[in-house]
Amino acid sequence: MRLAFRTDASLQIGTGHVMRCLALARALRGAGARCQFITRALPGHLARRIKAEGFDVTLLPEPKGQTPFSPPAHAHWAGVNSMQDAAETKAALDAATLDWLVMDHYAFDARWQRAVQPPGAKLMVIDDLADRPHDCDLLLDQNLGHDAADYDGLVPDRCTLLTGPRYALLRPEFAEARAAALSARSGRGLKHLLITMGGVDVADATSTVLTVLRDAPLPKKLHITAIMGSNAPALERVHALAQDMPRPTEVAVDVADMAARMAAADLAISAGGGTTWERCCLGLPSIIVETAANQAGIAREMTAIGAALDPGPMQAKDFARSLQSALTEYQAAARLDEMSEQAAALCDGDGVGRVLAALMPSEVNFRDATCEDSRRVWEWRSAVEKSLRMMGDDTPYYQHDKWFRKAVSDADRIIRVVTQGTLPCGYLRLDRTNGSCARVSICVSTEARGQGLGQRLLKEADTVGRRIEIKRLNAEIHPKNAASRRVFENAGYKQGDIVDGFLTFHRNLEETT
Repeated sequence: MRLAFRTDASLQIGTGHVMRCLALARALRGAGARCQFITRALPGHLARRIKAEGFDVTLLPEPKGQTPFSPPAHAHWAGVNSMQDAAETKAALDAATLDWLVMDHYAFDARWQRAVQPPGAKLMVIDDLADRPHDCDLLLDQNLGHDAADYDGLVPDRCTLLTGPRYALLRPEFAEARAAALSARSGRGLKHLLITMGGVDVADATSTVLTVLRDAPLPKKLHITAIMGSNAPALERVHALAQDMPRPTEVAVDVADMAARMAAADLAISAGGGTTWERCCLGLPSIIVETAANQAGIAREMTAIGAALDPGPMQAKDFARSLQSALTEYQAAARLDEMSEQAAALCDGDGVGRVLAALMPSEVNFRDATCEDSRRVWEWRSAVEKSLRMMGDDTPYYQHDKWFRKAVSDADRIIRVVTQGTLPCGYLRLDRTNGSCARVSICVSTEARGQGLGQRLLKEADTVGRRIEIKRLNAEIHPKNAASRRVFENAGYKQGDIVDGFLTFHRNLEETT
């Protein structure tokens, strides 16, 4: 399978478009696909970064002179007329057969897409604005508050729409750090503040925020970290401000461990770009500073559901007062915990796997569970309990995580995760109760129900059970869980007595060899 990405980074555009395309391209490469990038030589481009990631990259010529632009609204971000870009992009595409062309660029619309479309290839568009027509087969909009209705009349009937933060294209380290970050953050309070205004921060929002923080009533032992890109025009000024801060303030440039830094932080002051979903994945509460007009919607939506606070536009006269007020509200540990849970519910870090499943056929596989699966298992189980209105099992996540980390290394307990491609979709748990018997339980994620995965999980239970010399599998099912009951009955389990209000089922493996 071959794909090409057309996306840009610049001092004006920022780095987010390229970075999310790289996250998808890495996953595609891991699944056996070959990817190439086409990007223009704009000031602050990331061609070197793309090449360092091991991808072929074509650098389109630097714009020359003044170019008149027509709609869409961000057409000038391309640096050249869209039809010129289309011709240069088409020329740069590999002569070999292409399966998908992925376009992540606000400057282009359906006219560019029709002009570039390689024969036989499908087109995927990554968008956030819903402000122009597209001629595409798949469209991803990871914005909170956007849904399929926002693209009525803007995409053809054949187009598959993936909308919402659950499809956010994050690097795998965010999903990997999620379980531990959410468990460790509970009750910690405000000790570490992170400032992330984008890789370029052309508006120099970092300096504005640091100036406000200098006089804000913050905890005396608070540590502050400002994340910057080496291309940021105000980098020297930020360094100077950091040295003059009354609390320890670090300026970290071109960091390669953003997930770890976010996991270690208790609060972020950030722009409303793509890093919003990175923060949500790790449950990092945030104060969203509107550094561009297209970020106002994210700030409002995040604030409305209790996942962030919005001090308003940076240019507003009362911005400093609003930011200080937000900081005061966040100094209570209970308030931080509340906002953390609201943020974490929006994005689980598995968006790349969901998009991958839409781009290429995916196989069902099994793997052993790891500590990183703790949060997934808790969320899958909580969804079942909520749907059944089960009472009494409201274990806080941090307690579940403590148990789960021991469970995955327990010799008498086996936990297997079922995946579709790279996307985790459910789990099987076998608990040995004596030498020859084991209790089996399964759970499938809400979005994967109805796909026959329950039967696949129980077949895996048979396979694993025989491997560890189990003769009898036992199960307990809530009386209201009719779907689970059908799955076990169809797999050959026989119903027994009711014990402690639960239906019991069993299966003798010796009789089914």
